[in-house]
Amino acid sequence: MTIISTQQRLPCTRRRRTMAAWAGLLLASVVTNPVASEAGRGHLAVNLRSDFIGAGSVGFDLVDVASIAVLDTLPNGMKGVFWLGNGYNTECSWRLSDQEVVEHVEALKNHPRFSGIYYISDEPHPARCSDAAERVTARTNLIRGIDPEAKTFIIVQNSSSDRTEFEQLKDAADFIGVAPYPCNIKNADKGCDYDAIGRRIDEALAAGISARRIVPVFQLFGQDCAATGTPYYRLPSLQELERMLAIWDERVPPTVRPFDMAYSWGVQERTACPALSQADGSSYPALRETFAKYIASRFTRFDEE
Repeated sequence: MTIISTQQRLPCTRRRRTMAAWAGLLLASVVTNPVASEAGRGHLAVNLRSDFIGAGSVGFDLVDVASIAVLDTLPNGMKGVFWLGNGYNTECSWRLSDQEVVEHVEALKNHPRFSGIYYISDEPHPARCSDAAERVTARTNLIRGIDPEAKTFIIVQNSSSDRTEFEQLKDAADFIGVAPYPCNIKNADKGCDYDAIGRRIDEALAAGISARRIVPVFQLFGQDCAATGTPYYRLPSLQELERMLAIWDERVPPTVRPFDMAYSWGVQERTACPALSQADGSSYPALRETFAKYIASRFTRFDEE
């Protein structure tokens, strides 16, 4: 799914740090980079479309950004996951050159609003691009060469017909997003395909990706109002969301995962509508409230100056 960067200046607010995320980070280790660092802080929202206040009120403390100018505007308590543009997905090339990446990393590595996480590829496809794993790994190594404490993040596609993608990409990045989207129009009457969550987690684990590196990507969108002629995904109900979160908690516990991600906070015209920002209990189920309660009940917090 395409990521949209956001920007808007907000008044400073006081936030709290997610203790569970800290625990996950201290435990985290990657075959290609065993040194753990302060990377995630808990809960990533993407496609904010400048709605930092709305996302923050739910409990999100990580947001996707694509420029230092946007990073500068983040309110206290929020940090940016830096989106480096896609690559090796639909096109077998990078949107940003190596030199552009070097310039970004040099500017970001000491930024107080930067989480230390680079989102380097959304659903890279070795089946389409035979050198995808090699190129993504090289980009991770390029970033680490400048900032050894940095972490990289990719998402492996849910519906790829190539079931070896986890195996091929397992060492390409520090954190691997697992994104089963189990609620669609075909199972509207019988409930979401909850088994899909377990299957995808099992595939990641079997490939050698530990739970400490897995980033759960929660389905919090549908396509009822998306500008597509063939909508497929549907927004979960409250009960369906609660069941999905319970499965994730059992398989990749909050105290282990480096962070988690909601897709999507904001509307994307062709792929995500409705989205979580709209799910306030009026036209759509009150998923915002449910997710806020989930964050508040599962994660022990303490005050941060």
